[in-house]
Amino acid sequence: MRSSTVVVIAIVIALLVVFSWLTMGQHSLPDADFTFIGSAEHRTLDPQKMSWVHEIRIAGCLFEPLVRLKLPDLTIEPGAAESWEQTPTKPGEKYVFHLRPTAKWSNGDRLTAHDFVFAWRRAMVPDFTSQYFNLMWSIEGARDFYHRRSEQLKTYEKMKSGKSPQAARRLWEESLTFFDEHVGLRAIDEQTLEVRLAQPTPYFLELCAFATLMPVHRASVEAAVEEPDPDTGRLKQRAWVLPSTVVTNGPYVLAERKVKEYLLLKANPHYWNRAAMGNRSILERIVENPQTAVLVYESGDADWLPSLPTASVLAADLVASGRGDVHLYPGAGTYFYIFNCAATLPDGSPNPLANRDVRRALSMAINRENIVKSVTRLKEPVARTMVPVGALPGYDPPVEDGTDYDPEQAKRLLANAGYPGGKGLSGLSILYNTGAAHERKAQSVQQDWRAVGVEVTLQGIETLVFSERLQNHQFTVARAGWFGDYRDPTSFLDRFRTGDGNNDGKYSNPEFDALLEEAKSVRDPGRRIQLLRRAESVMLQDQPIAPIHQYVQLDVYNPERVEGLYPNAWHRRRLEQVKVKQTSR
Repeated sequence: MRSSTVVVIAIVIALLVVFSWLTMGQHSLPDADFTFIGSAEHRTLDPQKMSWVHEIRIAGCLFEPLVRLKLPDLTIEPGAAESWEQTPTKPGEKYVFHLRPTAKWSNGDRLTAHDFVFAWRRAMVPDFTSQYFNLMWSIEGARDFYHRRSEQLKTYEKMKSGKSPQAARRLWEESLTFFDEHVGLRAIDEQTLEVRLAQPTPYFLELCAFATLMPVHRASVEAAVEEPDPDTGRLKQRAWVLPSTVVTNGPYVLAERKVKEYLLLKANPHYWNRAAMGNRSILERIVENPQTAVLVYESGDADWLPSLPTASVLAADLVASGRGDVHLYPGAGTYFYIFNCAATLPDGSPNPLANRDVRRALSMAINRENIVKSVTRLKEPVARTMVPVGALPGYDPPVEDGTDYDPEQAKRLLANAGYPGGKGLSGLSILYNTGAAHERKAQSVQQDWRAVGVEVTLQGIETLVFSERLQNHQFTVARAGWFGDYRDPTSFLDRFRTGDGNNDGKYSNPEFDALLEEAKSVRDPGRRIQLLRRAESVMLQDQPIAPIHQYVQLDVYNPERVEGLYPNAWHRRRLEQVKVKQTSR
């Protein structure tokens, strides 16, 4: 009797809190033609620094790259560049892009090739901690520029005397000179951009559609760059993607932003293709709790609920309902657990996960079938590889080198590694971000590992802190997910390269690196794919990650009201094309 009374009271209180939250939101939120729900606050809106799907979605609204992916067929179409030529060279290729004469920034300035050179250089320097700096290495001289600047900064920081603002400035000027002389990127004139590639890059045009290669307004961003730090030599960047300061060349401007509440985007009056836009304003409401997000949608206060966490109980219930506004489709991504592969843990103690047998044992102990049948209840394809099976035509991931559920073999591997019955294997925890139902999967894995004698704690933290912990390698085991940024195996495999900006687990294997490097110089498509498959095979045998399942994506919207979303496995959206019919639900 008392137990059920407490439950009823708790439910009533929860409903009152949600009702109060919704009511306040209705009075304080701005109106927009199209409203959708974002599941997490944005760490950054700087296109050269972002890596999360929800941030890249907004980047495509604010900044227009050279080319775009046309929906729904995902083919390349002109963007800021109206045309281009491609010429094979030795050892790589040359592209010449011609910008639209009508392409302008939101302040009326003309978009120039110099803006692209400036933005791409930002992505290449180690000063600004771009997680995708290696994407630029297909450009001639970009890798040398990155490493030269990195060595300069290391040398400068170790100097015991001679540091000064002038010395730090001279260091940066030397880097600029090297860039101009050695990197295959230049503005031939205001409207013509030349790019020379160091090796054949079959996916380069699709790269040009990605956030990292979007332009920024040189004058306004330079105004937010402080002089190099005299202590470190590094450039310092003040916040510049603010409603009051950001200048955009995409379909929208950033009109308002309230952190952890909403973003309001309004049509860019100088956007060259403004007449073709399906709406004039977009409101993104930040709602991290999935249950609350569904309530916001059901109340009629949002037109689109994208990427509802599939681990939540809500997801399975919605799919089972058979509702016409619930859309489940494959995703070109993998959900996995990262193992910290460094020799020592963040506290300096020896890291048991540096041992390959320990990692393989923990991976083998995970009952993936149980997770997709009983936890998510969406029966996602179980994953044994990083590249999703069937995602890339012509590439067959080496499933045979992944791990199967085999707790007895896991016990034998633990014993071989010096941890019989899990004894001595302590101090491990599973790190995950809260608000997206990752805890339920972590609890399942925790039970699986307990069954082979390994005890781990669970640690849930908010998304922004979680992201920082991953980047700083401050974890033992962490949940992760990865969607391909472009349609090539390297989009999934490059993150495991030694020193890559997305290599959160600090995995390093010279054989893996060498295979990726060899594949870069191969023009024969079949041979290249073989090398990449071998590279993934090497990585999977080391098991720096434990793949769990391939993604499915769950969106909620009424297709009779909302047009132009075009669900696709690659998370590609063109929100400026969305039209919302102003009718009742």
